[in-house]
Amino acid sequence: MVDEKQREEPAADEHDRLTAELRAAGIDPTKFGFYDQPAFVAMEKRDRIYIQKYAEWVITRPLNAAYEAHARTTVPKLAAIIASELAENAMSGACITAYGMMVRMLDRLGVWSFGLYGSANLDVPHRGLRQSFHAIDGAVDPASVTGHAWLCAPPYLIVDSSLALQDWDHAQMVDIVPPSIVVDDTAATVIEPTVEDCASEGARHYHGRRLQRTGSDLLHSLEPRLASFGQRFPAHEVALGELSVRYVPVAIRLPNLSLEHINLETGWGRSAITIWVDVVAPAFGLS
Repeated sequence: MVDEKQREEPAADEHDRLTAELRAAGIDPTKFGFYDQPAFVAMEKRDRIYIQKYAEWVITRPLNAAYEAHARTTVPKLAAIIASELAENAMSGACITAYGMMVRMLDRLGVWSFGLYGSANLDVPHRGLRQSFHAIDGAVDPASVTGHAWLCAPPYLIVDSSLALQDWDHAQMVDIVPPSIVVDDTAATVIEPTVEDCASEGARHYHGRRLQRTGSDLLHSLEPRLASFGQRFPAHEVALGELSVRYVPVAIRLPNLSLEHINLETGWGRSAITIWVDVVAPAFGLS
């Protein structure tokens, strides 16, 4: 049997390597939200997937007992607050807004996190209900945003406060999907994503004919980085009572806007900074 110390050493070694690499680029990784630092932004302009360095640094960061206790108290509480805020303002389909404000708020609350973008597939087998939010969906308005976004905030692999407020094909889903989803590795199973997970039927049909490919060949033609990306950020299946959700990330997302500017003057719910000042900060005893 491999003990915990041995199991954690590779991640710790990689974290040290990433820390050294970031420092060499003029980035201070001890600061929450270091993706805003000019040196990080400059690197990202040169390499569009450099954003992944932030997520890799967070996911490999060793957790001591005090930090883990803080995160386990903070993250579910914030997730519930944001879910309630979204529901109160009927903010359907607000996953981009939700993940952005939550990452910024967790920075202020002392919890490392990052956003994930990809597909979410929901199944309620015994009721015959299924709905997917595919990252690849050629059947929708080209101007619309496809797929879904959520957070990773170790030790929690999946933090999702907006899924319950999607536009459902089946009314029963309203009562089945929990207001917020917060799960760690004890409740999430690593899965191998399929093309059905990532692409809608219309997209599969169109691209399958265009590329003359099916199944995994089609999937990796449409998402050529998925195999390598999935080694660090794998897809997971989460069982929530009668509901099963398959989360398949394909990219890292971090907010471009500050907390003061997220959802500002959109006319769609309250601004992120108002939610912080009026609800979140008081809930955590902050002025």
